[in-house]
Amino acid sequence: MNKFILKLIISLLVFYPIAGIAVGLVLYEYYPMHYFPLYPVIPSYFTILGVILFITLLHYSKNNPEKIINAYMMIRGIKFLLTVGAILLFVTMSDNYEYEFSLTTVGFYFFYLFIETYIFTKFEKERISKCKKE
Repeated sequence: MNKFILKLIISLLVFYPIAGIAVGLVLYEYYPMHYFPLYPVIPSYFTILGVILFITLLHYSKNNPEKIINAYMMIRGIKFLLTVGAILLFVTMSDNYEYEFSLTTVGFYFFYLFIETYIFTKFEKERISKCKKE
């Protein structure tokens, strides 16, 4: 399990920033009118939330495995509310790039939602198979 967890953490910390850099480069090079100065905050924000999700899953898998799905869904709900709040805050406080910021944030939200769901299913399958072996 430790090798599996290390593999997931490394993939999380490598894949998330690479995806953010790749999208940023595409925006900057090919669609410069849609690139905005706060763009790097969006992939960083989702990377931090992904790490928090993973740490929480590790905590619940060791201490309270029967509540891991509740914790996962609670974190997903909090992530949604934080993301909507960030979009609304930016839109109300900014005069520029509201459309670009909102669209980019929603795009990253769904992208990371897909990746985190994939990671969670892998994590759960590994945890369940470990429990069956014991």
